[in-house]
Amino acid sequence: MRLSDHAVALDHEPSRAAWIPAGAWRRHDPLTRLACTAIDRLQQRERLGPDTALVLTTSYGAVHATKRFVDSMLSYGDKGASPTPFTASVHNGSAGAIGQLLDLHGPCTTLSQGGTGCLAALRWAQLQLDAGRCDTVLLLAGECHSPWSSQVVSELSPSRWPIGSGMSATVLRASGPGRVLRSGEHPAPRCLDGGGLGSSEARLARDAAAQQQLRSCAGDLLGAWWPTATLAALPALLAADEAIQLRERDGLDHLAWWCGPAV
Repeated sequence: MRLSDHAVALDHEPSRAAWIPAGAWRRHDPLTRLACTAIDRLQQRERLGPDTALVLTTSYGAVHATKRFVDSMLSYGDKGASPTPFTASVHNGSAGAIGQLLDLHGPCTTLSQGGTGCLAALRWAQLQLDAGRCDTVLLLAGECHSPWSSQVVSELSPSRWPIGSGMSATVLRASGPGRVLRSGEHPAPRCLDGGGLGSSEARLARDAAAQQQLRSCAGDLLGAWWPTATLAALPALLAADEAIQLRERDGLDHLAWWCGPAV
């Protein structure tokens, strides 16, 4: 599998692209808008075909829309709940909205796998490409916090970084130019991981030390942490044309992928 292109948008950067109608931009929740901003940066360099597959990995989902929907039930009862935020709050709402905006007809799904979400999404992409269900995968990974959710996560998660938001957009293909991606552990001089909470962070540090690799951590590179931040931090290391070991841990769950030099 090849990493063909990559772009990142942070929470303070969303801006409406010309290909998104103004009415649609107003209707969509902040998570979808953030994803569209990252996608727009990709589309300035290459176009996505209609058979492209789409996977969105997010731990918290559309928290703005979910809170709006719950608040409307609290204020007006079940019968008075607002349908607009409900549509955006469902698990696959953002991925479905993005697929419609881009007119994509390939496989589409949303994954929620905590601190291993980015590398789990790489595995999903590999399976789609290997099965011949598509020749291109658009992988979106990120979170978009509201002030309420940011405060709650900060209070409940003993993170050594501020809680942040961001979205990465990655184009993956079965072959062609780009960086080779392989599942598992392979020789590399340096590694990148998503950071973690408690024992997960300690295990990631030990993983790097055991392989004598120069460790980079997404939270350090981005100045903030969210569970799906690994791929958002990747551009900081891509300038050096060398292999990078990618790792994510969440409790006892451990995933590893290898990102090779450009070919």
